Amino acid sequence: MEKKKTYVTVTILFLTYIALVFFCCLYSFSNTELDISKYFLGIRLDRYVHFTMFFPYPFSAWLFIHYNGFTKRLCKHQFIIIILSGLIFAAIAEGMQSMITQNRETDYFDYLANSIGILSATTIIAVFQRQIRIISNFFFAKKWGK
Repeated sequence: MEKKKTYVTVTILFLTYIALVFFCCLYSFSNTELDISKYFLGIRLDRYVHFTMFFPYPFSAWLFIHYNGFTKRLCKHQFIIIILSGLIFAAIAEGMQSMITQNRETDYFDYLANSIGILSATTIIAVFQRQIRIISNFFFAKKWGK
């Protein structure tokens, strides 16, 4: 029973995160007072937003992989899976902006910021995987199958 609750919780977290990113990428914020066209340290604020939006992806994908009972083979290649799926997710999210909306467009520098966020967080997970596993086991049921 505990395994099923963990599976459901992690899946809901992962899908909610994906939905929120798509919403942020496709929603027009032009009617709001947010002005992310300014620059900070020579980088447009929009790039910081994209970095921040995609930084959590590897953490949520790591939880999804580890707590959904995937085979040891998938866990063995978890970082390749996280990076490739993250880069594909970022490309789809960026590409949909110009295909679905009329006031947003695909920007390769936004994709670069998305990618840097994904790669940065994946590196953190790779370096601190043991500590992250301890913390995640505190919040979720212990990993089964390993």
